[in-house]
Amino acid sequence: MSQKARVSALTSKLLAQFELTELDDQRGYGSSRKERVLQALLDPKPATANQFEIAARLGGLEEKFRVLNNDELADALHERLDELYTRPTRWTPEILSLMLELSDEPLHKTKMEALNQSRPLPQPPPLTWSDIVQDDPLDNHDGLWNNVEFTRDGSDEDADSILPMSPRSDASATTSDASNSISEAIQALSLAPDWDGLKIVTSGQFWDHAVQGAHDVDRVNHNSGDCTIELTEAQGIREIGFVLCGLPASIYEQQPDGRSIASPRYRFKYLSQTASSQLLNDFATIGFDLASVRIWATGKQHQPLLQTFQAVLTKKLADTECSLIQLQTQCLQSQGGNAASLLCFYETVKNETRLIQQFASILDELRKSEIRQASFYILELLYNRVCISHSIGDMTYFGYAAEVFFACLQTYLKPLKHWMEYGELLSHDQGIFIHERNATAPSDSFWADRYQVLLDDSGRLHAPAFLHLAARKILNTGKSVHFLRLLGYSRPDSNADDYLTSQMTADRFIAEPDSGPWDLFSESFDKALSEWIGNSHHLSSARLQQKLEAHCGLYKVLDALEHIYLFRNGAISNAIADAIFARIDYGRVDWNDAFVLTDLFRTGFAPIACIKTDNLAVMTGTDTATEPNILTALRVTYSFPWPVANVIQKSTMRTYRRILVFLLQIQRSKQALERRFPRKLVAMLMEDHQSFRAVTLRHRMLWFVDTICSYLTDVVLAAATADMRRRMSKSSDVDEMITIHRTYIARLDEQCLLSNDRKPVLQAITSILDLILLFTETCTSSQSQHHSIDGKETKSSVIMNRDLSRRRPPGLELDVSDSDENRAEEGIDHDRLMPSGPLNRPSSARLNSLYDTFMQLQGFVHVALRASSKGGESSSTEMLVDMLSAGHAMGGSKQR
Repeated sequence: MSQKARVSALTSKLLAQFELTELDDQRGYGSSRKERVLQALLDPKPATANQFEIAARLGGLEEKFRVLNNDELADALHERLDELYTRPTRWTPEILSLMLELSDEPLHKTKMEALNQSRPLPQPPPLTWSDIVQDDPLDNHDGLWNNVEFTRDGSDEDADSILPMSPRSDASATTSDASNSISEAIQALSLAPDWDGLKIVTSGQFWDHAVQGAHDVDRVNHNSGDCTIELTEAQGIREIGFVLCGLPASIYEQQPDGRSIASPRYRFKYLSQTASSQLLNDFATIGFDLASVRIWATGKQHQPLLQTFQAVLTKKLADTECSLIQLQTQCLQSQGGNAASLLCFYETVKNETRLIQQFASILDELRKSEIRQASFYILELLYNRVCISHSIGDMTYFGYAAEVFFACLQTYLKPLKHWMEYGELLSHDQGIFIHERNATAPSDSFWADRYQVLLDDSGRLHAPAFLHLAARKILNTGKSVHFLRLLGYSRPDSNADDYLTSQMTADRFIAEPDSGPWDLFSESFDKALSEWIGNSHHLSSARLQQKLEAHCGLYKVLDALEHIYLFRNGAISNAIADAIFARIDYGRVDWNDAFVLTDLFRTGFAPIACIKTDNLAVMTGTDTATEPNILTALRVTYSFPWPVANVIQKSTMRTYRRILVFLLQIQRSKQALERRFPRKLVAMLMEDHQSFRAVTLRHRMLWFVDTICSYLTDVVLAAATADMRRRMSKSSDVDEMITIHRTYIARLDEQCLLSNDRKPVLQAITSILDLILLFTETCTSSQSQHHSIDGKETKSSVIMNRDLSRRRPPGLELDVSDSDENRAEEGIDHDRLMPSGPLNRPSSARLNSLYDTFMQLQGFVHVALRASSKGGESSSTEMLVDMLSAGHAMGGSKQR
């Protein structure tokens, strides 16, 4: 049980002793009182007493005693305060405050007898030599300090044996006695030289050729003409044991690179010089590997992972050296007449050192790695050795290496476990692959900018290879926990610590009863590691997703964006667009007034519950473009909470705004074709054969605009949004939600023809939309002759603009009903608005030019989209090509 849980339980028992009324329970005073008590008890920085206030209160108390004629009590208080101030502590103000609170009428209830009894007893003065001499003078009046002469014939009782004391004789006698005693001690400790034993020792020094010739000349080989010294196998075993334990030996010569080679001066009996050198060099190879391990193990390491590996390796090396010493002792102390065998010793040493020798090659690879990479590269090397030994069936080395690997793995995973549980990086965690990129990152970009994985110069993850697949989950788990803490929620409880200590150990993989003979270590390890990481990842990610959906309104924001930018509700979006177009058609200079447009959008989207209209705003730029590019000056913004902004990032809002502008441009051209050409006017133009070309062009333009609009709204936006919602509901964490939304935005950008590779197509479509507005203006201006209506001169274009201004839907004072029906309701005769005389038709050359330009642009769009669809684009592009093919073929079949 944690400290907080224990304090909470004790507090509950304490408060239970106080009786609370039923009214207090109903009002929640019991729980609030417990919270206040817990907050006071668990506060890491409790409120401290004001030392100046305490000193003032004590001074006032002393003054009160003196005023009331109790100087004795005042003096006692002053004396004790002075003594207390000479021994200050950090708790002195609190102690004095407690005593003041506990005091009860000290002037009347204090007993002076008790004060006198509390005074410490006086300490006796320390004993000095002057006091001792004063009590017992050192005058030698009783002859205590006289020298006594002890003779054989005398006795202690002879008075004559007592000589008078003289300083000179006493000093000389003392010196003489000391010298005699030292000489006797030296003679007692000195031993007679054992020359026979010295000969035995020197006879064993076979490496000294002079000594060897003096004591054992037969052991020097003179037959071959050289001075080779022959060794017995016991002597060789002793010298080889020194080399294996890192000690110098005379039968080896040291090389500049640290290696040892057999000296040509020595060889074994019954072996040739070549065989002896080969056998000694084999031992030297083993000794060099052990020496390299020993040198690295005695070095100084600064990183925790390397320190753990060094500690485990030192223990393994010490065990190996103990085994070699025992083996050497057994060979040299041969019993039962069994002579020491150098070949048997070599085989035994080879088997004993086989395991530790494998680490020599690991250390060689570790020395070649970079210092920054060495912090985790050792884990990668150990993991590869463990996997190889298990796959080839070398279970002895597998268990040996697995112990070292899992000991290092526990050290490496501890900071990762702390990161996944608390979402914090410790200051000394320099070896893990997670780093804090920007500690001051704003909250709305916390997920993308605060923490990231660490990559090296080549773009490789700075982590062991077996963690590459799980690295993203580890990072997201810690970020989810930190995100929850920023939202004010505690981290989810997990058993990661118990799992790490019980499952990620060498014993589980070495002696697991359920593992079959064909189970690879890599598969079992990856499964256990994925299970440990997956449990923590699922708990934190699922809870964070729940908070984003339930408390932060993630899906409500997605609905709002779809309504505002993607024309989800066509009636409301078209009504807002019509209101904007009406302001443009009136020719008002302030049509792009930000306040008016913001109010227009807020009023239009007010009936939609998922949209917070206060967060909706419209900003505009300078009105320098021509239609339909004039609408690019609109910049509609919608703000939402910072947790949602981590999923729907700011960079994606640009695509939303571009889609909105594109839809408004299409709607602008469509409105111009439909509302500037009423049905009765079209019927009249159809009867005029010279105006048939204008009607045909208007029909083809209207069909093209309807095709593009239908493609965007039905084929692209609706399908992509539904797919995005389905995939986001199945996402595993916030990172996947961000990826899904980014993919969704990239899909919209591509299929809505807004990407860079579709820029020529978009420019061609924009040119067609501009051509449509030019065509409608041309046709309108050709009908601008004045005619009389109730005695007033009127233009048809003004009438149409006036008609457009009357079409206001609910909430915007506009009506989306048909223009003829609207005029009929208002009592306006549409037949009187038409010209009574002959129509002033556009010139045939101008219509032909507009027609040719439109067909060329439409053909370019068709060809460009068909080429891109053959290059492996999405099926939606193919659908748009098929939709445009019919109109293009119909237009190309008719000649002017």
